[in-house]
Amino acid sequence: MTALRRACRRLTLCILISASAVSLACEQIPTGQSIWIRLTAPVSTYTAKVGDPVHGVVTEEVVCRGETVVPLGAAVQGTVQSVRKVGLGFRHETAALKLEFNQIEVSPGRTMPFIGDVAEIDNAREEVSNGVVHGIRSTNTLQGTITSRLKYLPALNPYPDIGLLLFKATFPIFPEPEIYLPAGTDIEVKLTAPVVDPPSIAMLEAPQIDAMSPAELRALVASLPERSTTEHMVSADIVNLVFIGSKEQFDSAFANAGWQTADPVNRHSISQNIYAFLKNTSYSHAPMRPFYLDGQRPDMNWEKSLNTYAQRDHLRLWEWTGTGRTGTVFIGTATHDRSAGISLRHHEFVHHIDTKIDDERSKIIRDLRAAGCVQSVYVVPRRDVAPSGFNSIGDPITTDGAVAVVQLQECHAAVPQLASDPEPAPFKPGNAVFRYFRREVLTVRSDIWRANIIYATYDVLRMGFHAWRHRETTAAASGAPEKLNPEGSHLSDSVTASLP
Repeated sequence: MTALRRACRRLTLCILISASAVSLACEQIPTGQSIWIRLTAPVSTYTAKVGDPVHGVVTEEVVCRGETVVPLGAAVQGTVQSVRKVGLGFRHETAALKLEFNQIEVSPGRTMPFIGDVAEIDNAREEVSNGVVHGIRSTNTLQGTITSRLKYLPALNPYPDIGLLLFKATFPIFPEPEIYLPAGTDIEVKLTAPVVDPPSIAMLEAPQIDAMSPAELRALVASLPERSTTEHMVSADIVNLVFIGSKEQFDSAFANAGWQTADPVNRHSISQNIYAFLKNTSYSHAPMRPFYLDGQRPDMNWEKSLNTYAQRDHLRLWEWTGTGRTGTVFIGTATHDRSAGISLRHHEFVHHIDTKIDDERSKIIRDLRAAGCVQSVYVVPRRDVAPSGFNSIGDPITTDGAVAVVQLQECHAAVPQLASDPEPAPFKPGNAVFRYFRREVLTVRSDIWRANIIYATYDVLRMGFHAWRHRETTAAASGAPEKLNPEGSHLSDSVTASLP
């Protein structure tokens, strides 16, 4: 009888454990879940047709209830749903492209169907609305505004100045209106329908940091300064990253991840800056404004962009010697530029950053892991860091205050499909004659519609409304910051461990 009772207890315990495991299993990936995808083949409105395949790979695991359901490097398939090209410009001023992703190969020979639309293209001048990628209007540049609108503000006749027309024809600053997304473009896709009973790939394991104990990690983070400063000692960016590794590993990691170093400030870089701003194109080595830690300039500046000067990821790194370690330790401040323009308040050209700076911390780790250059990551909370504040030019910032400690390693091909040229050749649809004729068609078309006092008045009112909305949004962001998890939940649980 005693043996029977013991057997019954074991059976009951097994049933309870099994039931618990089933209850903890991922039942579905909800609608709205983000999946970060990197294109492995280019897509363009110039050549794409409805039904064409779209190829990419996952650059960050999707995790559900502690299990990886979509692994890093999983191949993603999609299709082109609709295309609108500019062509010669007679019918359309702007291009549009709709992509739908529908299948992930979660393991060899095993696929997971899903439905997802594009939510964002990282560092792109194109905008995304309801899953549709909208291209830019080529005449919507600073030169186009001055020559086609402000010049004609008091006039109803769109062509009073022949000299101005000759100037625009002779010295064109005209960005490409067609959409071109090269291989390596990062796209955020959001599920438009839940995925029921997704396959489980593997349980997650906590990483290790180069034999450092939790107490040593906490002591390392506690020794760091909280923020960088400008040359006038104004608080700038928050320290949110620590990298451990050799100098060769740093250079290899960021180069393999598609990042570039920033040029020094000189006559050439200034002229490149101006040209990129006027043409609304990218300057992948754009110089960075110098910030300081303990009076020292950064030892390294890294950045990443796509096709616009306004948006970029950037990271400033200082070598840190106060750790007692024999290896090289760099500490960094990472932010994401969202827009750029001339500041009347600061009397200079400035970039405005994304409010949620923790997203940039995750972005950098995602890029380095996709390149196979990360051994492990630990997230160390700092409870004395204010969850909201402002940077040196007054942009609001919110943060969980944590620092991600990243152990680098020799890079290996974690996702072989991502081996691509970080600076692809410029995209030039059509020959020079075609592009010149299209430019003139779009210029005349824009002048007819916009070079008059009626449109100028509308444009001034529109800009004023957007400025008011931006001010209201800024006030709301600074006055009611998002409640953030002090354990560092902005980073994927699949690649990090959090210290208590």
